[in-house]
Amino acid sequence: MGDRRVTILLQSGELDKALSAFIFANGYAALGLDVTMWFMLFGYNCLKKRRGLWSLFRRKTDVARESAYRNLETDNVLQPMVELFNRGGARHLPLSQINLGGVGPALLGVMLRKKGIMGLDELIHSAADLGVKFKMCQICFDAMGISVEDLVVPDVEVSGVAEYARDTLNAQVNLFI
Repeated sequence: MGDRRVTILLQSGELDKALSAFIFANGYAALGLDVTMWFMLFGYNCLKKRRGLWSLFRRKTDVARESAYRNLETDNVLQPMVELFNRGGARHLPLSQINLGGVGPALLGVMLRKKGIMGLDELIHSAADLGVKFKMCQICFDAMGISVEDLVVPDVEVSGVAEYARDTLNAQVNLFI
């Protein structure tokens, strides 16, 4: 399909919306299109490693890499407090509808498995295997105190809104979820 490009921005931290974004990403990538997924606000939750509570307050090990996209001097106690209640992870996202006190995602998972449909973890790794590029909003990284060490995909690029705008202007398809 040549140099046809697709951008997908995932803003939501809800399972059903993340599933939709990754199903589209895998579909377009399987057709041979150049796919870039952007994550902002709580959209990054699906890519977070689920870690223990103690890790929320640990010092980041690669300060040089962290300071390339975050102003570490302005980090504050509010960031780990937000993470305490927003620990994320592909297997811990709520549904936007019919969450049923947290049981809804498990029920959806059972329904997907019975139909042979990949879950979010599998879709994320499939997208990475198909060459989907992952980019995250620099402002969100800095404001939320996110670390690339906390993500399940190793090659995440952190960029600003101008880069997102450039990507969308060069894309034939742009999805905002």
